[in-house]
Amino acid sequence: MTLSKEAGCTMNKPGSREESTQKAILNFLKRNGFADAKTIAQFCGLTTMAVGRHLLKLQAEGLIEATSRRHSRGRPAAVYSLTEKGDGQFPREYARLANELLSNLVQLEGTDKVRKLFRKRRSAMEALFGPRVEGTEFEQRVRAVADILTECGYMADAERLGPGEFLLTEHNCAIRDVARCFPVACEEELIFIRDLVDGEVSRVSHLLTGDSNCSYRIAPKAGGRRTAGGRKSKPHKDQT
Repeated sequence: MTLSKEAGCTMNKPGSREESTQKAILNFLKRNGFADAKTIAQFCGLTTMAVGRHLLKLQAEGLIEATSRRHSRGRPAAVYSLTEKGDGQFPREYARLANELLSNLVQLEGTDKVRKLFRKRRSAMEALFGPRVEGTEFEQRVRAVADILTECGYMADAERLGPGEFLLTEHNCAIRDVARCFPVACEEELIFIRDLVDGEVSRVSHLLTGDSNCSYRIAPKAGGRRTAGGRKSKPHKDQT
C-alpha cells in the first residue's frame, strides 16, 4: 500500500473503499502525528466502531501503533500513530538523489572515482559481513550469503544444483534504479558474493537485461579458504 497522493475518505470508490479509507487514515496520521479513534472517525465520516476495524487491520499489518495517553479527566485513551513501516509507505526519492550525486561526481572527478566509490562500499560490506562466514564450510557460506543479501533487501535464496554446486537467486534488486545508471554496482555485487563464498561465481540471469531476477551459479574452488578481504586462511583438517 504505497501512498503517492493525498487520500481522502470522501473519494472512495465502491471496489476500493476499504483500501482508500486506510490510505486516508495513513495520510491523516502522517499530517497530524497522532490521533484517537474518535478524531479519525470524524475525519473519515464513519462511526468509531467502523473506523476501529480499519485501525485493527492497519495495526495487524504493522503500519500503525497504539499508545495510551492520559487526559486531564477519565481513563487513558488509545491514540494511533505511524510506525516506521507505515511511514515508509510514503514516497521517497533516495534513488534519484543517489543518481544525481553520482552523476555530479562523474562530472567533477570522472568515472573512475565512481568505480572506486562502489569498490569502497563493497569492501566495507565485506568487513561487516565477513565474520559471519569466516571458518565455515562451503554450503554454510553460500546459505549465509543468501541470508545476508536478504537482510539487505534482495530476497535471496540458495538452491543446491548438484554436489557442491548452488544457484543463488535474488528475487529483488534493492538498488535497481542506481544499478541501471551505474552498472559497476552489479560488477561489485558479483565480487562481493564471490569473496564471501570463496568460490567460483558466474551470473546466470540479470534483472537489468530483462530477466525476472538476478541469479548466480556458485561452485567451490581448489585451495584454502580466503578471508572476506581476500587473504588466504589456513586450511581446515578436512582439507589436508
